[in-house]
Amino acid sequence: MSVAPVAYRWSVAEFLRAWEAGAFDHRVELVEGEVWPVVIGSWHGDTQALIAHLLWTPGVRVSSSTLDVGSTDSLPDPDCFVRRADAKPIGTRGTRLQVWDPADVYLVVEISDDSVLVDLNTKARLYGKAGYAVYWVVTREAIYEHTSPTPQGYRTRTEYRPGDRIPLPYADTTLSVDEILMHDGE
Repeated sequence: MSVAPVAYRWSVAEFLRAWEAGAFDHRVELVEGEVWPVVIGSWHGDTQALIAHLLWTPGVRVSSSTLDVGSTDSLPDPDCFVRRADAKPIGTRGTRLQVWDPADVYLVVEISDDSVLVDLNTKARLYGKAGYAVYWVVTREAIYEHTSPTPQGYRTRTEYRPGDRIPLPYADTTLSVDEILMHDGE
């Protein structure tokens, strides 16, 4: 009689111990107990750099570190997030990961090339449940803005296409979707 294998599910504490010990030979994130590789191609990398540049304004910091979602089995690694420059961490996970109050984080961004469904569903649920006010999923064709976080994810998702402008409330301005999506990255 054979028994189906049981997949091992990581806790945040186990994942952080392995990460801090250098057990992973590439960039990874923890999503609902599973360790996922983070793969960044040329378009993804170019778009991440462009967005980080466009999101900066006086009074904010744009970071590309792992973001705590208050979960026992998830530590997603967004492409960037924007927080108040004067915000102070409210704690740490492990010895090196700072934890930010969701009220101090203005925007979380995932650049989505091959992971669109995961970013629009699983990660939206994680970031919304954690209370992050605004979450963007940036694809080659559109930017999906998630707002009004709830314990189940986000109440509202708005799709912005080329020709549209997407709001940046923390900077009291908008950005051209064309400028974000129509760069020459491959």
